[in-house]
Amino acid sequence: MKTTVATVRRTRPLHAAAVATAVLASLGLSACSGGGSGDSADGTVHLSFSWWGDATRAKSTEAAIKVFEKAHPKIKVSTTYAQFGPYNQKLATQMAGGGAPDLIQIDWGNQSQYAQSNTLMDLSSGPAKVDFSGLDPKFAGSGKSGDKQVALPFGQATQSVVVDVTKLKSLGVPVPKPGWTWNDVASFGKAVHDKSHGKVSGITDPGITWAAFQSWLDQRGTSLYTKDGELGFTQADLEGFWNFCDALRKSGAATPANQTTTFSNGPAEDPLAKGTTVAEWDYDSIYASHAAANKDQLALLPLPSVNGKTGMYAKPSMLLSVYAGSKHPKEAAELLGFLINDPKAAKALGTSRGMFPNLKARASQAADATGGDKVVSDFEKANQAGLSPTPTAPPKGDGQLITLMQREYGSISFGQESVKAGAKDFMTQAKQALAK
Repeated sequence: MKTTVATVRRTRPLHAAAVATAVLASLGLSACSGGGSGDSADGTVHLSFSWWGDATRAKSTEAAIKVFEKAHPKIKVSTTYAQFGPYNQKLATQMAGGGAPDLIQIDWGNQSQYAQSNTLMDLSSGPAKVDFSGLDPKFAGSGKSGDKQVALPFGQATQSVVVDVTKLKSLGVPVPKPGWTWNDVASFGKAVHDKSHGKVSGITDPGITWAAFQSWLDQRGTSLYTKDGELGFTQADLEGFWNFCDALRKSGAATPANQTTTFSNGPAEDPLAKGTTVAEWDYDSIYASHAAANKDQLALLPLPSVNGKTGMYAKPSMLLSVYAGSKHPKEAAELLGFLINDPKAAKALGTSRGMFPNLKARASQAADATGGDKVVSDFEKANQAGLSPTPTAPPKGDGQLITLMQREYGSISFGQESVKAGAKDFMTQAKQALAK
């Protein structure tokens, strides 16, 4: 197995798209081309597999692939990974150019786009058929596009707030309890700011985070999208969220703009790891990376709630698909099936992508979990009953809206435009992106 990695540090959300484009140019497109070109004379099949993540996730993924290769000596897997932004930019270019890896990790926000362009194989029938009977049918359904199963969840995650328990103890600020509200977030953040004499914020500003906004809407009976794939919220809804976040930042409860921008660089570079905040919104599947980047004791908390509703739901942390141009769809499907079903894969992967997809293997994994894996398993179990229904896959254009939110709120937080102006610009551009 050969692994290569590319990473990027984005200086500020305003320029994320431009930097990602530059990264594409530096990375090149030679890593993978549908697989098969390097097949050996002895019948050995060479597969290519790419995903996004950091070194912590790479270590667990490589361990799982080594187990697969040992059981399949005639299949060799070459892997590449990068941070989320450049990974998705590069994959989009590979898909458009007809040279994507055999097995690809895709974001839920891009699923509809790739399915509509017929670049993903059907995993329920044909040469890339995968047995996913061991998954929760409703959860597996998150990878459907019409009648086709174009993707399968690589892990189950839910939203959480990662908290630095050690730093809170040193400041004499109590760790928030489940059931806390958004008003509690404000008072908690201000207490941290004041106790640290302005050196530490209570929470990394969530105003740049599309999924944080999604939970905010769900708590208020609204959603990101309608059933027809149009925006399900109004400009006033977005202004309400951003006004709250803007007030958090101005009070010192949330991180200043120059610190918030590093949140997109990954756990090792974000404010929590740098010690400039004590809490951060993120998916629980990222907990292992946070723990690896931070020497302090960390904990997971459910999201702040409205009338007891957190807006959390069981989300495919990421999905796996077989590229339609793969020369070895059968072998790619074998690897996919192993990564979502096999207990040995579950043991190697841990919770690096959230809870394991196969329910039987997940139960065994949870029973034997220790350390960070136990933290995530216990968190999921404690919050399972209060999860909202998993929504359908977002429409084509969702990925652009994630970047758009970073850019517009970045302008607001740097004082370049008002909340009202930023929200208006967002709505105009978001509607255009969804209409393409």
